[in-house]
Parts: sequence; C-alpha cells; structure tokens
Amino acid sequence: MSYATTDELLAAVGKPVNAENTARAQLCVDASTQEIDDAVDRKEPIPAGDALANRVCLLRGVEWWKANDAAWGVIGFDEIGALRLPKSTFARHAVTLTPLKQQWGVA
Repeated sequence: MSYATTDELLAAVGKPVNAENTARAQLCVDASTQEIDDAVDRKEPIPAGDALANRVCLLRGVEWWKANDAAWGVIGFDEIGALRLPKSTFARHAVTLTPLKQQWGVA
C-alpha cells in the first residue's frame, strides 16, 4: 500500500496523467512509501488515509521525481554555480514522521 496516489503526485509536479508519467510516478510513490515505512518502524501498518504519511509521501515523491535533475547530488545554476544536495535527503522527512514512529531501537 502506498501513502499517495500517482494522480496526486502528477498533480503536485504539474504533469499530465499518461502511461509514461504514471509508471514513473508509481516508482516515486513506491520509493517514498518504502522510506516512510523504514523511518517509522511500526509494529502495525500506518492506517490507510493517514494525512501525515500522505503529505510526506507526496513531498518525497516530488523529490524522487526531480532527482534526475540533480544527478550525482549536484544542482547547477548559471548564476551561482553548482549547489550540492545534503547527504541525507530524507532526514527532514523522518523528523516530520516522528508522531507515527512506534519503535526507537537501542543505540
């Protein structure tokens, strides 16, 4: 189960719904869902329709959609030079998901 739909993601990135875009969007939504599941480390699944999981899935899905524009972690701009992406691009999303986390592990 994904926390967002391909239609929601395509609307967020401003792309039309078609076979090519839907296939790419599904990969982005699936990747986001896997990251969310890993971050929250729950004994029970996140309830269907959870708003927080949906928002994070869409935000992260947009990042996955645009990842090809930042190959090798660099975004280039003519005016200011190349900008490097942070090493952990999911960390801020993991913090957002804290209310859904059930297990914290032992360090």
